[in-house]
Amino acid sequence: MKSLCKMILVISTLFFVAACSMKSGWKRIPNAQIDQKSYAIGYGATAQTYLDRVNKSYDIDSFMHGADDWFTKKVDLSVEEIRSSLFNRMLDHNVYAYYSGVLYAAELQQNFNRLSPRCWEFIQPSSITQGIHDAMLDLQQGKVRDDK
Repeated sequence: MKSLCKMILVISTLFFVAACSMKSGWKRIPNAQIDQKSYAIGYGATAQTYLDRVNKSYDIDSFMHGADDWFTKKVDLSVEEIRSSLFNRMLDHNVYAYYSGVLYAAELQQNFNRLSPRCWEFIQPSSITQGIHDAMLDLQQGKVRDDK
């Protein structure tokens, strides 16, 4: 009986720690602090990439936590490990959305690095993240902006 109680305590502690670690510190920044070029790149790339792929039930918060965690270097797994876990396992929707956000952010950053190794230095991660978030919300509501 005592070992059963210990096991339940350990398992509940692990679930608590896992739940807390999935939370991210991403917050919107004030409009006056947004780097418009970074925001526009994040919004435009996301709107084009996820058009017709985001529905009303898509877990945008988990996706954003994943993207933000990548940009703030909080992801410990390699892109290959994350990609294989997405394709080889059945995952809950929030975990799938989180890892999809990580992969999207990693691939977006890699595209910048293909242009030039220093290209990413000109991007403000908080602004590009906010652009991604706004695009995902607009896609979910079916009203993507087309600023010219």
